[in-house]
Amino acid sequence: MTAVLPEAFDRRFVVVSGKGGVGKSTLAAAIGMAAASAGRRTCIVQLNTRDAIGRMFLGTQTVGYEPTRLDARLPLWSVNLRPDEALREYSLMKLRFKTLHKIVFENEVMRRMLRMVPGVTETLLLGKAWFMEAMERDDAGQPRWDVLVIDAPSTGHGISLLRLPEVLLSVVPVGPMADDARQMRALLVDPARTAFHIATLPAELPVNEALDLAREARASIGIPTGWMIANQVLPDALSEPTRARMDALKPSDALVAQALDNGHAWIERRARQQAQLARLRQHSPLPVIEVPHRLGPIDVAATRWLAEAMVAQALATPLSPPRGATATGGPR
Repeated sequence: MTAVLPEAFDRRFVVVSGKGGVGKSTLAAAIGMAAASAGRRTCIVQLNTRDAIGRMFLGTQTVGYEPTRLDARLPLWSVNLRPDEALREYSLMKLRFKTLHKIVFENEVMRRMLRMVPGVTETLLLGKAWFMEAMERDDAGQPRWDVLVIDAPSTGHGISLLRLPEVLLSVVPVGPMADDARQMRALLVDPARTAFHIATLPAELPVNEALDLAREARASIGIPTGWMIANQVLPDALSEPTRARMDALKPSDALVAQALDNGHAWIERRARQQAQLARLRQHSPLPVIEVPHRLGPIDVAATRWLAEAMVAQALATPLSPPRGATATGGPR
C-alpha cells in the first residue's frame, strides 16, 4: 500500500458514521488500516458496541477497553469503550482516591441516578475518545496516537453524540466538566484535527439518510466534513457486446437459462445503484468516493484490499464540495 495518506484520513480524530448496515465498521477498519500502513500509530475506537473489529482482524479474540494490537506488522490497535470503565477512569482522575470513587460512584443509588440522566453514557464515551486524542502520552511524552478512527453510532445517534459538548455546556456552563466539554467541542470543530466521513450504500434509503446526515453535520454542528463513501458498488462486469449476445440467446438448457437470469439481475441491480450514485453526486455537500463490492468474508486481507481501493479513490477526489451540490436531497 502507498505511504501517501489522503488528507482527511490523516487527521488525529477521524469520525465515520452512517445508517446501520451500510458497512460503517468495515470502512472505519479500512481507514485505520490505511493510516497504519502509512506509518501512523493508529487506534480504531468502537463505542460500547458489539465488537466488529476484533472479528475482522483476530478471529475469536475480542477487543476490550484497553488497546489491543491488531497486526504485529503494523502500528494498528483497537479499543471498545464501555461507559462503566470510562466513568471509573474519569472519576479517579478527578477525585484522585479510589475510596472516594467507590463512595460516590459505586453505590446503587448513584448508579440509578446516573442511568436516569440523558446522555451520560454517550458523554463518557466521547470524553474518553477525546482524552485519548488530547491527553494520552507515551513514555517519551509524545501523543500516544497519530490517528484515532472513531466508529461512531449510526446516523441519528451519531449526530446526538457529536452535539453532546454543546448540550452539556448549555446545562453546566462552569466547572471542570464544562472545561472538558469546551475542549471536546474545540476538537470536533477543528479542521486541522478532525474529519467526518459518511458511509452509505448506493440504494435509496441509505442515500436519503446520508444526505440528511451530511447537511446536519455541517450546518448544526460545524464538524469538518470529509468524503461521502459509497460502499459495495457493483463493477461493470458485463460488456456491451456480452449483453447483446445475452439478449439474443434463447437457451433450452435450464442451467444456461438460470445463468442468463442471474446476468440480467446483475445488470438491473447495477443500473439501480448507478442511478442512486448519480443522485448522491448531484446533491451531496461532500465529495463522493466509491468502494467496490467484494465477495467473501471481511478479514485482514479484505480490509487491506478495501483500504487500497479507498486510498486510490480519495487521492483522486478533491475535498472541495462537488460543483452544483444543492441544499436539498432531490427527488426520492
